[in-house]
Amino acid sequence: MELDVDGIAHGGESVARLDGWVFFIRHAIPGERVLVQITEVGKSFHRADAVEIIDASPDRITPACSYFHPGGCGGCDFHHISMERQRQLKTQIISEQFQRVAKIEIAVPVREVALPEDSGVRYRGRLTLHVDKSGRAGFLKNRSHDVFPISDCVVASEKLKMEKVLAKRYSGVDQLTFPDDVRTEVISIHGTAHHYRVSRESFWQGHIRAAEVLGEAALNSLQPRAGEYALDLYGGVGLFAKLLAHARARVSIIESSATAIADAKFNLREFSDVSFYEGDVAKEMSNIERADIVLLDPPRSGAELSVLEQVVRLAPRRICYISCDPASLARDSQRLAERGYQIAESAAYDLFPQTAHIECVFTFEPVIS
Repeated sequence: MELDVDGIAHGGESVARLDGWVFFIRHAIPGERVLVQITEVGKSFHRADAVEIIDASPDRITPACSYFHPGGCGGCDFHHISMERQRQLKTQIISEQFQRVAKIEIAVPVREVALPEDSGVRYRGRLTLHVDKSGRAGFLKNRSHDVFPISDCVVASEKLKMEKVLAKRYSGVDQLTFPDDVRTEVISIHGTAHHYRVSRESFWQGHIRAAEVLGEAALNSLQPRAGEYALDLYGGVGLFAKLLAHARARVSIIESSATAIADAKFNLREFSDVSFYEGDVAKEMSNIERADIVLLDPPRSGAELSVLEQVVRLAPRRICYISCDPASLARDSQRLAERGYQIAESAAYDLFPQTAHIECVFTFEPVIS
């Protein structure tokens, strides 16, 4: 059937409507008329692939990835869309999620993170691959557990040497993570180089520039002062905690992963005024008696309500919330607003080119009554 595409969904699919039905369509762009093939039938909506473009958007480009097509690799969403329009669509996603979830009107332009020629390729410094029954590695097909084998990945950083990785055959494993060993990551913030040990099991940002971009954004958000008490929640290997400690704040870091907290202790070993708490963030918050500034970098699901309530109890002068999901960020922004904290600053960064994912950095301050 032919459909007129008129919107973009949170997950990156384009949206069309016909006869009371909603269609979520991959490989289309809002404003296009497309011929679609239904891939899933639902009770109130259907999913489909655009298999022919009848009226093309001026923002449509030839994908840099040869595996990006209906039935192909499901790792990316936007290879067919110009980089500028990708960021416009992500800006729209943020606004729509805040309006839908929190009834908050907000406009947060998604900022480009400089790469050669704004190409949107070779930016990922970390990847997880899946292995099929024949031992070939690749990504899952869209909304499927089937592996689509590939011989190269255009978004993978050259340092990962994906062509060599993907030329091999693997046995006894169904998933591969790269880099696959302990490594040292180095970032430069305000002219100072910071070194981090990152174990294989520990989280590190995927984009090769993300740690620097988010680290600088966090410092700009919190504006730490010497001697202040800083709380770093979901702190990982200490990316932000180290920057706050370097600014001479007294830092407490809470992280549930034993491997990550071990890395954090190693990474902040030069600082004496740092406290480490390993365990569930909501439970470990009971150990914190004071925080002048708070940084949260929770998983995609967002912060637990009890965590937000305990943060508010501490009455920090500023909260920096880093989020990779606009929907959970909108929900938590509403929860903070209900507890006396308003959005003071907001920024969004295009750290996941070719996908619908967005990284946001929001600053909250107490409402002055």
